[in-house]
Amino acid sequence: MQRIGRLVSLLILPLIVIIVYSSLSSYLFKDPPIWSFELSLFLFGSFFMLGAAYCHLEKKHVAVDVLSHYLPPKWRRFQGIFSEGVVLFVALVLIYISVPAAWRSTMMVERSTHQTPFNPQVWWFRWIIPISCALISWQAFKDMLALILNRPGRGQDPADQEKVSCDGS
Repeated sequence: MQRIGRLVSLLILPLIVIIVYSSLSSYLFKDPPIWSFELSLFLFGSFFMLGAAYCHLEKKHVAVDVLSHYLPPKWRRFQGIFSEGVVLFVALVLIYISVPAAWRSTMMVERSTHQTPFNPQVWWFRWIIPISCALISWQAFKDMLALILNRPGRGQDPADQEKVSCDGS
């Protein structure tokens, strides 16, 4: 998952190049390329959606932890299991909804609805949602399993784990 996240993070580089090129050609030559808007849309959408699983892996997402500060470690763990269960449920529902839409789009070789002369095929872009949700659900499942087995996962604070030593104290 970490390799995928690092590869996905590289999508920002061509996105920067496209935006800078488009801005400069629009400003200097008054003629922005017709493909720049949609291509930057595809790159940013892919970057955002596919990067979500990596963000979840690294625990870099926004978390409202007002309640968890007041809970003992055992209940914090239960709250974490519940939270990961919600993420897993939502991701699985999104997969269930988005796969048929992506399949239909692939079968009809869907093109862009932006009505530009570029008019690229967008069927492949429809698959980004179920793929990213599959990655997120896998990460949520792994995190939930680590919490159930009481093993600190990546990004979890080891101080949150219940302290049990070999001598029983």
